[in-house]
Amino acid sequence: MTLRPVLIGLALASAWGLGVVEAQTSRKGSRPPAPAQDSILVRVGKETITTGAVQRRIEELPENVRPQFTTPEGRQRLLDRLVEERVWLQTARKKGVEDRPEVRRQIEQQRRDLLIRTYINELMATNPAPADSEARAWYDSHPEDYKTPATVTVSHIQTSSEGEAKKIRQWARGGQDWAKLVTRYSADTLTRARAGALGPTTRDGVFGHLGRQPAFAETAFTIGAGKIGGPIKSDRGWHVIKVDDVKPDGIRSFDQVRGGIIRQLGSRRSQEFYQAQLTSAKTDLGVKADSAAIRKFLEQKKTAREMFTEAQLAGPPAERIEAYRRLVEEYPDSDVSPQAAFMVGFIQSEELKDYEAAEKSFRALLQRYPKSELAASARWMLEHMRSETAPNFMNLESDSTAAATKTAGDKGKSKTP
Repeated sequence: MTLRPVLIGLALASAWGLGVVEAQTSRKGSRPPAPAQDSILVRVGKETITTGAVQRRIEELPENVRPQFTTPEGRQRLLDRLVEERVWLQTARKKGVEDRPEVRRQIEQQRRDLLIRTYINELMATNPAPADSEARAWYDSHPEDYKTPATVTVSHIQTSSEGEAKKIRQWARGGQDWAKLVTRYSADTLTRARAGALGPTTRDGVFGHLGRQPAFAETAFTIGAGKIGGPIKSDRGWHVIKVDDVKPDGIRSFDQVRGGIIRQLGSRRSQEFYQAQLTSAKTDLGVKADSAAIRKFLEQKKTAREMFTEAQLAGPPAERIEAYRRLVEEYPDSDVSPQAAFMVGFIQSEELKDYEAAEKSFRALLQRYPKSELAASARWMLEHMRSETAPNFMNLESDSTAAATKTAGDKGKSKTP
C-alpha cells in the first residue's frame, strides 16, 4: 500500500471516526492500513529498545515539552537517554542495588504512595461539585460576609504652615485649577505629578505613603464628593484635601463572589466526603485501636540522638543551648552527650561571644567527660576562643553547629540508649 492512501485513511479517521473509514475501505474491498512494525533500535544486554518504546516515552512527556523530541535530533537525544537509563539500570541490578534493604524500602514506599494517591483521586472524583443553587443559598444566608465598606477617594496639597494651607483652600474653593495649585504649592513630591491623588481609603484612613490619617478620612466623608476641606494637621505638615469620590457601603453581587463560594463549599464538601469515606473504609476493614498501647507509645521517652537532632534544629542560640543541656541532664552517659556539652560552650563562645559562660561550660565538659575525644577541642577553645584564631576542627564554610560537630559528630555513631 502506498503512502497516499494511508494518509487519506488517517485524515478520514480523524474527521469522521474509524467506523466511517472501515465502511469506505470495505466497499473498496481493502483493509485499513496496518500499524507500522515495532522495530528494534538498540540492544542493551538481553533487553531491547524499540520504536514503540521511544514513541511511548514521547507520549508520556508533558505537552509543552513533547515538541522538543518529535524532530530527528530530538528523537536521537531521547533514544540516547533511554540507552543510558537501561545501561545504568542493568548495571545497578547486577551490583545488587535493587536488593538493598533501604532501596527496597523506598521502592515499597513509592508503590504504597502511588496506590493510595491513585485510589483517593478516583474516589474524590465521585464527589460532585456544589451546584449554583447551593452557592446562592449560602450567599443569601451570609450577607455580612460580602459587605463592602464605604470608601472615599482623596487628593491633597501638603504645605509647611497652616496659614499657607488656608490660602490654598480659599483659592481652590474660589474655582482655581486644583492640578495647578498642586503643582505649584504641594510639598509632597510623590503625589505632585498626579494632581495630589492619594487614592481611595475606608474610614480607617490609610493613605499609601502617608500612612494612617483618620482625620483625612473623617473630613472627606463629612464634606462629601467634590468638596474642598482642611487644613488638617499631620506629622508631615498641613494639608488641604479635595474629595474626588465617595462610595457608600454595600454588598458584593452574587456573580462577583460566586467562584469563591463554590471553592469554599467545594473544599468543605471534600473534607466531609473524605472523612465519611475514611470512616466507612475503617468500618469495612474492622479497624480496632488499643488505646493503652497507643498512650504508652505516645508518651515514650525520646532517645539521646533524637534530642540531639532537635537541639541542632532548635533555632536561636538560647533555645539550642537549653536543648543541649536537657540532653546532658537526661542522658549523662550517652554517646552524644559530650557533643551536646561541647556545643553549649561553642555556641556561647562563637555566637554569643559570652566567653565567661563558655569557659565554665568547657571546664564542666572536661570534668565530666575527661576521656572524651572532644576534651582536646574543649582545651583548645579555652586557650584560643578569645583570639581570632579559628579552631583546627572548624569548617569555616558552615554554621557554628555544623562546624563544631564536623569532627565531634562523627565520633558518636554507636548505638544511643
